[in-house]
Amino acid sequence: MTAQEAVVFLANRRRVVLLGGMAVILHGLSRSTKDYDIWLDPLPEPDVWALEIKELMAVEPTFQAQRIDPVFSGNWLPVSRADIARVGVEDGLIRLAGVDRPIDVFYLPNEIEISDFEGVWQRSTPMEHGLRLIEKIDLIVTKQLTDRAIDRTDVAYLSERVTEEYEGRLINCSEEEATELFARFATPEIAAFACRESQNAKVRELGRRTLEEMRTAGDPFAADLIETLEARRREV
Repeated sequence: MTAQEAVVFLANRRRVVLLGGMAVILHGLSRSTKDYDIWLDPLPEPDVWALEIKELMAVEPTFQAQRIDPVFSGNWLPVSRADIARVGVEDGLIRLAGVDRPIDVFYLPNEIEISDFEGVWQRSTPMEHGLRLIEKIDLIVTKQLTDRAIDRTDVAYLSERVTEEYEGRLINCSEEEATELFARFATPEIAAFACRESQNAKVRELGRRTLEEMRTAGDPFAADLIETLEARRREV
């Protein structure tokens, strides 16, 4: 059994959302990845979450459950099948090693709550075999505080793609739609774009208020963009 076949095995039994480097690649970034990261439906409880992992290990005996070594970063320690649910809760994931590439099965990804699974699932894109691809913004959330160089690159790429999509929508969208967009993802650049380019005066004002809030919170980019916008208005 390959790692891909194992992921399909799980996706045929419970809801599975693809995360990590593989998800970034499928969103368009050309880079390599050494493992699969998936979020296996954590509802309703850890013991239920662990059942399919144990079943997979019974079908493919070469799989070994592992956990992150808390002492030596980068090392992985063996986990018994009886401890999979407990370790999943404690560490947020279980690694399955022993085939062509490891599979990190998350009980709880970084910066996301258990209760968020339903929303993440609904926003994700359906793929083959019941698997779903996590949406860009949700993927950014899981990577934004990891402090790894590769994750910073991923976040920059994904943010650029989201910005492009937002700009395409903000030009002609309603205030209600713009408010929903800003509630999910907002940067000084996006807010400034709304100020400059929106055909809707209320959306322009929303962009302005958002920039002001960011400046008040201490964002230097927001302060610079406000100065630029004000300079352009004086020129006009």
